[in-house]
Amino acid sequence: MVKLVVNSDLCTGCLNCQTVCALVHGGRQDRSASSIRVELEIFTGLNTITYCRQCEDPECRNACPVGAIQRDESTGAWKIDYDICIKCGECITACSYGAMFLKEEIPLKCDLCNGEPACVEACAFNAITIGTYER
Repeated sequence: MVKLVVNSDLCTGCLNCQTVCALVHGGRQDRSASSIRVELEIFTGLNTITYCRQCEDPECRNACPVGAIQRDESTGAWKIDYDICIKCGECITACSYGAMFLKEEIPLKCDLCNGEPACVEACAFNAITIGTYER
């Protein structure tokens, strides 16, 4: 199974990861539609990358009152089934990493781009790479 591995020390703040995520999932360069976020620290250069850890027992899934967050068996990613989601926001509140976001009343979380995360390809500085874990 695939997961993101992030080394924020290597992040230059180029925002390519955030831009490509928004393009892949929303079709626009609207970075607020991205499931990965970079908070730029201008003076120190120590940027913070907020991303889904694909927890083994995710708080977001446990908080969902309708069971809309389900594991994709082919990638291992926890994904939102928008046909079931009632947009209550409980999942966003529950995520202890702050890695779920709201865009126009719709919750967003990383779905690992079907096992080939676009943010990894977009990161020229290897701040975001692919790791694996056993289930």
